[in-house]
Amino acid sequence: MQSAHPEQETDNYFTAGPGSMTVGAVAAIIMIAATALLMPSLKPEAEQGLCVALSTDMIPHLLGCGINTLLIAFAIILAFVFNKKHSFVRSTEALLPTTMAVILASNPINTSYLGAPVVMLIVNLVCLDIMMKSYASENATTSMFAVATYLSVGSMVQYAFVPLMVVYPIMALMAKTLRIKECVAYVMGLVAPYWVALGFGLLSLSDFRMPQFLTVFPDAEGSYMPLVMTSLCTLALVGLLMILNNAMLIYAGNMRVRTFNNMINLLGSACGLFMLIDFDNFGAYASSLCFAVSVQISNFFAMRRIPQSPVWFWGLLSLFMALFIFMLIESLIA
Repeated sequence: MQSAHPEQETDNYFTAGPGSMTVGAVAAIIMIAATALLMPSLKPEAEQGLCVALSTDMIPHLLGCGINTLLIAFAIILAFVFNKKHSFVRSTEALLPTTMAVILASNPINTSYLGAPVVMLIVNLVCLDIMMKSYASENATTSMFAVATYLSVGSMVQYAFVPLMVVYPIMALMAKTLRIKECVAYVMGLVAPYWVALGFGLLSLSDFRMPQFLTVFPDAEGSYMPLVMTSLCTLALVGLLMILNNAMLIYAGNMRVRTFNNMINLLGSACGLFMLIDFDNFGAYASSLCFAVSVQISNFFAMRRIPQSPVWFWGLLSLFMALFIFMLIESLIA
């Protein structure tokens, strides 16, 4: 039987269906390959933590980019699976993975080296999953301890995890799980990794250093750094517009879903703020910001029936792909 609305099926195929994911995957692979092969790396000299500094030159450039690409794919799969569990995007199809793939791949700070950006995104996804599973739980001590432990271990090798330690208790308050016993569990989770490391002699007190929050424009090998920052600023602006546009529809929906979206918005807003405060380490927060904005872009198209939605959907994603092309041209002619 012929479909009553064949044009709607076509729109769905190229917005939220297999066609969308195929186009997004191909575009992402091309951008990641171009970044690895043609553009100067944006990697810092080392990932600076509270007690350890890890060199970013420990493995060859192309191998690091390859591993990082696998981590990006893993993060996209995690986000897709977690969305099927928690429904923070009102679609379990290809909207979120497609948007994430294109937006993450469109900025070289996410793809040009193996380091903090994508690893921090994966940790944030896991912590968000834990927080969402504990929503309105009468006992969330184990969840709070686990989240704090992940953040504490991360802070040892990348101090960008430190400001996030303030964000997750606020999420717990939003999820109606923050009580005295959860606060105690959270503090214990923050202290435990350092206590164990000191107790086993893996660290000494002389290894600790305070993070250096620099408020100067970061140095980088790539001459296209202003375009990288322009892309991230554009992403933040698009994210803000999407939050404002989605607010009423999300507010009118299920309170649980509304809370989950507010958690993700809080994470994205915090990462955007930390990027402004900590210019020298802005890349560490970039992938998590990309995820938060991807969720709101996906919600915008999932919650509305938009005529010719593939045109608008891919038109928006093409904005970030165009910025990537400008970065590529700038790096080649510099």
